[in-house]
Amino acid sequence: MRQFDDSLKSDDIIEALNSLPVDRQVEIFAGLSAQAREQFIQSLSRPEEILSRVSEEELYFTVKQLGEENAHGLLAYSTPNQLLYFADLDLWKKDMLDFRSVARWLNIISELGQEKMVQFVEAVEPELLVAVLRSFVRVQARNPDLDFMDQSDVLPVFTMDDTFFIEFLVRDSEEAIKSFLDAVFCWDTVYYFRLMHVLMYGLHSENEEIALRWHRARLADKGFPVFEEALEIYRYLRQSEIDTPATQIIPCVTEMDSRPHPLLAYPLKVIAKNDLFRRSLDEIAESGEKDRIVTELAHVANKIMVADAKDPGSLEDLLSSLNKVSGYINISLEDVCGDDVSVASGVLSANHMEILFRRGFSLILDLRKQARILIRQYEGGMENLGHPLAGLMRGLFQKRPVFAGDLMGKNKPRDFESMADLKTIRNLLDKDLMEQGWEPI
Repeated sequence: MRQFDDSLKSDDIIEALNSLPVDRQVEIFAGLSAQAREQFIQSLSRPEEILSRVSEEELYFTVKQLGEENAHGLLAYSTPNQLLYFADLDLWKKDMLDFRSVARWLNIISELGQEKMVQFVEAVEPELLVAVLRSFVRVQARNPDLDFMDQSDVLPVFTMDDTFFIEFLVRDSEEAIKSFLDAVFCWDTVYYFRLMHVLMYGLHSENEEIALRWHRARLADKGFPVFEEALEIYRYLRQSEIDTPATQIIPCVTEMDSRPHPLLAYPLKVIAKNDLFRRSLDEIAESGEKDRIVTELAHVANKIMVADAKDPGSLEDLLSSLNKVSGYINISLEDVCGDDVSVASGVLSANHMEILFRRGFSLILDLRKQARILIRQYEGGMENLGHPLAGLMRGLFQKRPVFAGDLMGKNKPRDFESMADLKTIRNLLDKDLMEQGWEPI
């Protein structure tokens, strides 16, 4: 076996990494942990080339794993679209600007330097910038017809142009806001004057409403529709609506398919279970098809977060939603394919992931309907069913059904993951109710 040269210096390793093609660097980046990705980016001579090939969702997931305070390199070389994605997920909470998050991000971006501040200003719509700043500053203009000395006592101290004078309303954010205003003024003085004018005279509610419309439109493209549309993810779907080809579909590779897709790898890292879904997904070798499935997984998870009123900016909620997607799709595949991996991979290729998710959820609805009929006909009532059936029924009858722990009651309720979960409840219903003398009408 070849032994590594102990004298090999870190500079030699960095030089070797920088000499690799960009495709290979992206491949290495994809396989690294969040912490290693931060270190890797800071060791490259052109890190922006790598991050330009990383999807907004992937970078967001990586930074959230690290914590923004530990992701200086990743954020410093992020693209405008990636910054905008961060703003859309973190600055808004339920269609309202969260000014604690706004203040935190203003501080983070200001620490990255003037170039990054200008990039942020260029990326966001002016209405959002006005809506963000209005809670942190109050702008006054001097009267040019009066002597400045006569007005100096009533005007705020800070000014960049001797025309607009700025009062800072939040002490902890004052330095960050000053840095932003200085960056804007140096970048485009005309833009700065327009910004000050709107902050002083504009209708703040109108600016926030326009910013909200842009925010919603961008998030809809990433699988975050408005709440009413998101609820469609839980609409009942029959098995006949799933395409079930006899053999796996191998998509034709077109010129568009052969282009590099932005890296989106975190759904596969999260879905680590060795169930039918994961095994059938691993059977799909065509990269374009796998990219399509992974993108749909991410978007379905985003839709679930909206429908379940979860926080899109929460890493925990994102992980939970992805695992829910995985479990429901696995249930759908097991129902259609048994344990046949080759057939299941064909079903994956033939269907959108939302279709498979909805079918998995529909199977749980069918079980809940059957259970309700049985419970209504049982004279003892649900609470008299005893352990573990009573707990399982409470979980099944929730608005968003859950599998309520293991049979010993030691584990917390979780989302359904397989047909075995459904069969466990069916078997207990039959066994316990029959033992207590229940007879169907």
